[in-house]
Amino acid sequence: MKTFRKIALFALLFVIAVAWELLSGQNAHAGGTDFEVACWNMRWFPSGYMEKQTPKFEARRMTLTARLMRRQGIPDVFFAQEIRSMEVCNTLAKNLQDPNFRPVVCSEFIYPETNEVSLQQLAIFSRYPAVEAGFERWNAADFVFPPRGYAYAILDIDGSLVACFNVHLKSNYIPDGLNKAQQTVLNRLKRELSSQQLLAKVEAFRKEGINGRSITRFIIAGDFNTALNEDRFATETTLRSLLAANFIHAHEGLEGEAYATLPTSKYYPFTTFDFIFFRGLQRAGDPSVLPAVWISDHREIRITLNTVDSDEPEV
Repeated sequence: MKTFRKIALFALLFVIAVAWELLSGQNAHAGGTDFEVACWNMRWFPSGYMEKQTPKFEARRMTLTARLMRRQGIPDVFFAQEIRSMEVCNTLAKNLQDPNFRPVVCSEFIYPETNEVSLQQLAIFSRYPAVEAGFERWNAADFVFPPRGYAYAILDIDGSLVACFNVHLKSNYIPDGLNKAQQTVLNRLKRELSSQQLLAKVEAFRKEGINGRSITRFIIAGDFNTALNEDRFATETTLRSLLAANFIHAHEGLEGEAYATLPTSKYYPFTTFDFIFFRGLQRAGDPSVLPAVWISDHREIRITLNTVDSDEPEV
């Protein structure tokens, strides 16, 4: 009887050990670390409007948004566009009730016309520590003045440095009374200039690294306000320049309204303006476009990536 109990005990301990190994290694993939990336234009969060709303109204939207995000599953790295401030980011993180998930950077861009802080900022949240984080405005060139800029964070993901960039490029909006053809070209030039400067920053990080450590893994995500599969953007280089620099389109191959990040509305047909691009990383799961929700006119996109070593391509 004692022998049987010993065998049973050893068998139980073996099962527990195997289960522990599987659980502790569930985030490992081919020698690297799996991590989920999400990107979402949150539409003037937390007000939902171009102007601030009452504290009670905004607090309610904050609570409901956090509840939705918990139900969907909190990602490991989150790129948020159109979020108001670091204060809002901290409040959202608190409502998410995940102590390991926190904002590491939120931009503070201003409206050049009024010199006031914009209500549309860029933030990066992460459950990994940031070695460096910040934001920079786009530089003007001749008559082209791109709005906003980019936020960035160099994350240490289990020993691998991943440089993350969050963008919200110039929209296609044209004010009444202006020449439509000219403004369309100008909007495109603003986005193309932004992508050129972004790639220059990527190259600087690739060449220089940080604190003696090399950087070969990159993510660029956000609302680009341009598409890859629409005739009206066929000659635009904004996104194509990223692909030419060996970035991979995380959601490549997903087409149709089911995967559009902007569903059909009474004003516009469906399209995809939101993207996650990566380089020096590998896919570790299928990409997804989450269902549309009332919080934003954009749909959230997600992909699971892995830090497994990969050769940095020549660019």
